[in-house]
Amino acid sequence: MMKWTMSAALLALAACAEPPQQPSELGGRWEVQQVAGASLGDGIYLWVEIDPATHAVSGFTGCNAFTSTITELGAGLSFAPVTEEPGECPSEAAATDEARFLGVLPSVTRYVRNGRSLELLPREEGAEALVRLRLADEAGG
Repeated sequence: MMKWTMSAALLALAACAEPPQQPSELGGRWEVQQVAGASLGDGIYLWVEIDPATHAVSGFTGCNAFTSTITELGAGLSFAPVTEEPGECPSEAAATDEARFLGVLPSVTRYVRNGRSLELLPREEGAEALVRLRLADEAGG
């Protein structure tokens, strides 16, 4: 009887414990390659860094630093509203790329990672990637 009670108690504790989190495929610093099917303007550099442990997102829009958080569930993904530091864009091209990038983030609902490439996708299957990114080299971008 004691063994059965102990086993039942252990099973109950195990059921209450959070399942171990799988390592996220999204962790690291990602360099934006395309937004809504268009390449970035000459000399424009956008990047996103994701910390899967805290769900924190930070980056640079080509004009300003930004922060956000993500919710990740399987291949599902969503970004919280972005908080952007105030500042001026260095060029009209940077302002255009920034606006396109910030404009598509709310539409991201899923992702696909293939090696060092990451695509942020809308809900519709077969739709073009909203953002295409490449994992940055260890030495930085």
